[in-house]
Amino acid sequence: MLILTTAALAASLQATKVAAVPVKNPYDAQWDKAAAVDVPLMAQQVTYPKNAAPSISGVKVRALADEDWVAIRVEWQDPSMNNRVETDEFTDGVAVQLPLGDPATANPMMGQKGAPTYIVNWKASWQSDVEHGHADVQDYHPGFYTDAYPFATGEAPYPVQESFETSDARRYLVATSAGNPMSVLQRRWPVEELLAEGFGTLASHRLQDAEGWGAYKDGKWTVVVAVPRTTNDPSNPGLVPGTKTKVGFAVWDGGKENVGGRKHWSMFTDLEVL
Repeated sequence: MLILTTAALAASLQATKVAAVPVKNPYDAQWDKAAAVDVPLMAQQVTYPKNAAPSISGVKVRALADEDWVAIRVEWQDPSMNNRVETDEFTDGVAVQLPLGDPATANPMMGQKGAPTYIVNWKASWQSDVEHGHADVQDYHPGFYTDAYPFATGEAPYPVQESFETSDARRYLVATSAGNPMSVLQRRWPVEELLAEGFGTLASHRLQDAEGWGAYKDGKWTVVVAVPRTTNDPSNPGLVPGTKTKVGFAVWDGGKENVGGRKHWSMFTDLEVL
């Protein structure tokens, strides 16, 4: 049985109204208008893969809202910036979770059957893709060599963002052709919208409406996640003025081999949207 103490609870978070949310500038002075709330994190020890070596004790969060968006800024200390993925390397990341059902009975552990949660997941590796282009094998291994790909254009080593633009060429990039979110070659935002009804049920949204941006400075990540107030996606929360709901957080420390369920997570915090 999981025992939670009062130390796992945080004060309520209120989204301060501004003219325009500065999504792509986590350091914008407007964020100082919003009251900061410290949210404690716990090591995920409920299901495998468990986090046996917690390294992040909490996050500092603020919220802003304009006419169209509700944005949450999450800050946490991390001595190393991990923004690439390889066989033995993992990315830093953060997720913001909102219940889709009754907030009073919502399960902070990714919801439950019949009571799903909406999740926006930011990944440092995706941030790098957006800012610097999709990382390819030759970017990490300059000595890499490949045979010619059928229908690929250009020359070896056939950069994925340039040489696989036709449908024929993409037959050989199976995950990209299938729409696997991990294999998107052109990202506009480094975030993914997801739906969950408990552990092992996480699924990507067909429509991706959320925005986000992250920056690393002086041993600290500062990440903004912005959710539209209204959308055509029925799996999105409605965040009209006056909404009172809850919000939860999860953080991955890539330098400590956090991946999947090996993460830090929080209980729900009250959220009021003006």
